[in-house]
Amino acid sequence: MSLAITVHGSNVRLAGAVDVQTAPALRSELTELINAAGPGTELSVDLGEVSVLDSTGLSTLVRAHRLAAAKDARLTLTGLPDHVARMLNITGLDLLLNLA
Repeated sequence: MSLAITVHGSNVRLAGAVDVQTAPALRSELTELINAAGPGTELSVDLGEVSVLDSTGLSTLVRAHRLAAAKDARLTLTGLPDHVARMLNITGLDLLLNLA
């Protein structure tokens, strides 16, 4: 499977599968973006075109959320497809992560 990662400023758009094969590239991209962000920065990850999100992908998003919080920045997940929203709800991550 593949994942397209498009970065525009502090906004990231994903298209494809966020899984064990693609999560390392996403983790690297998000870490770089968050490390460059200053306190109070609003970052967003658009999941509108994500076709698959597995446990590795979930872990990557949680890690990015925690890293952003440690840097006093805010990471928000946007454009959630129904299958992603359900997965976040089932796992309880909808209560931890910032969703829009």
